[in-house]
Amino acid sequence: MIEYKVNNSKFIRVYDDIFNFKYRHDLYKYVNASYFRIGWEDDTVFENRKHRFLHAIYSDKDIADIKLIEAIQSSQAAKELEGYKVVKCVVNLSTPSDANFRHIHGEDKILLYYVNIEWEDGWHGETMFFNEDGTHISYASAYTPNRLIAFDPSIPHAIRPQSHIAPYYRFTLAIILNKC
Repeated sequence: MIEYKVNNSKFIRVYDDIFNFKYRHDLYKYVNASYFRIGWEDDTVFENRKHRFLHAIYSDKDIADIKLIEAIQSSQAAKELEGYKVVKCVVNLSTPSDANFRHIHGEDKILLYYVNIEWEDGWHGETMFFNEDGTHISYASAYTPNRLIAFDPSIPHAIRPQSHIAPYYRFTLAIILNKC
């Protein structure tokens, strides 16, 4: 785990190689077969407009079926769940033509998992975290398969769109948490 402090000591913690091979592949198959719809909106405080994206909202049954909480609890990121409850679980499906804006969330913590099994240099898709006024990038996480990022959702963040040479959709699974 690597921890970054940004914007007055707000946290970003990065965990690589979080899940075992079988779980990663099972999760990818589940995500790939999900029902995606248009409508997930990131509130873009900085641009004062909304944009709609392809997403799948996972129910409590979905979360139980993929044993998501158990997988995290048996990983190096187990402490990220302590004292928190799951508010929502969303899979974002990104395409090269998506317009992504800086935004924040009102919840207490987000766990963001990079779902794709493989991802190559040049395919882009980084998650960028900005300073408090959103004018400079404080940290950028390369889209690295099997990476989980825990962060304070009040840090302005955005996705760099994947390039047109990427042969796959870019999937992220966002677990949105509030303190118990």
